[in-house]
Amino acid sequence: MLPLILGLVSVVAGEPVSVCRPTGDRYFIADGAQCDRFHMCDEDGNLAAEFLCQDGLVYEPVSKQCGLPFKIDCLGSGRTLLQEPQAQGNCQRLNGKWAVAGTCDEYIDCTSGVERKVTCQNHLVFDDATGDCEHPDTANRVGCTAEELYGFECPNTVGQARYAAETDCRAFFTCGIFTNYHPRLGGCPVNSVFNPASQACDDPENVPGCENYYSTA
Repeated sequence: MLPLILGLVSVVAGEPVSVCRPTGDRYFIADGAQCDRFHMCDEDGNLAAEFLCQDGLVYEPVSKQCGLPFKIDCLGSGRTLLQEPQAQGNCQRLNGKWAVAGTCDEYIDCTSGVERKVTCQNHLVFDDATGDCEHPDTANRVGCTAEELYGFECPNTVGQARYAAETDCRAFFTCGIFTNYHPRLGGCPVNSVFNPASQACDDPENVPGCENYYSTA
C-alpha cells in the first residue's frame, strides 16, 4: 500500500541519497539527510522516484506517512534538513502549530496554509514540544510554567501533598512525583471546598475561613 504522498518532486536522476535493495516489490525509504523527503525503490533495487511531503510535514518511516514533526524524531535519526518554508499569513509553514505570542493557552493551527486560532481549555497551556494542550507542569514552557501562572511553588519535601490556593476555597495545588514537583491546579466540586487538614474536598462549614464561601459567591 502506498503512503500518503504530498508534493511529488521528480524522478531521481542524480546521485542517490538513500540506499535501495532488490526485494521484488516497490517500497519507500526515508531520505538520509532531509526529514521531509523520501524515495521509492523499484522491484530491482533501483532508486526510482523522489517525493517531498507538503511543507511543514515530515516523513515517518514506520507508518510511511507524512505527519507533523512533534512525534516524529528527525533529530535523533540524523535527518535534520528541511525544505524552505512556504510561510502564509500567520502560518510559518503550510502545516504546523505555533504558540500565539504573549499567550500561554492559544496557538495557530495551520493545515495546507489554512489557519485557525485555537484556545486550550480547563487551564491547560499549549505545549510547543508536543503540539498538544497540556497541564502547565507537563509542558513546563518558558514563560508559562505552573509556578509563573499560579504564583505558587511546591515545597522542597519528599512525597505527595495538596495545598490550598489562597485565592479560592475550592482550588488546590497537587505536588508530587507525577507532576515532577511542579504545582498542578485542581478544584473541588460545587458545594464543597478544599480542606487542607484532610487533604480532600469537604463541606464549607468544616473549613475555617470558607464557611460562607457559597453564600457570598
